[in-house]
Amino acid sequence: MIDHEPQSSFNEGNLARTWEKKLRYKEKVNSGHKRRPWVRTILWIGSLWGAAMAASILAIHVMVMGYQVDQLQSRYTHLQREQQLLSANVASLSSPMALNRQASKMNLTMVTPRPNAGIPSPASASRPAVSADSTHATWIKLVDQWINQLRGAVVKS
Repeated sequence: MIDHEPQSSFNEGNLARTWEKKLRYKEKVNSGHKRRPWVRTILWIGSLWGAAMAASILAIHVMVMGYQVDQLQSRYTHLQREQQLLSANVASLSSPMALNRQASKMNLTMVTPRPNAGIPSPASASRPAVSADSTHATWIKLVDQWINQLRGAVVKS
């Protein structure tokens, strides 16, 4: 009899061996680079130590910055108090009574300026003077008047 079926590579014996190979337990092949158990432990301890060192460094840095902030705040309050004392001192030195005392020490008399004594105010500086005396006055005459009034206020009456 002639076998009309094409030749297949699978026959009863060959098929059994193929399935036996597929179903057989395969042992894992060691690649030779398996770590020893103590290496993992050393890495774990080292990472814990590194994290602890980083936390310690950050804690020290925060503590130092807090100390510097406290120093700056105390310096700021000290400077504020000093500024208040100095501004009170300046206010007492520039008061009219203090100025009169200093003027009397120098044998000067303080004369209070009269309002609208021919000197234009800053508000009216942009518009021309209205009085009859200074209608045609130039800026040189206005400066001369101002200097004369200042001299009259400083010179002993």
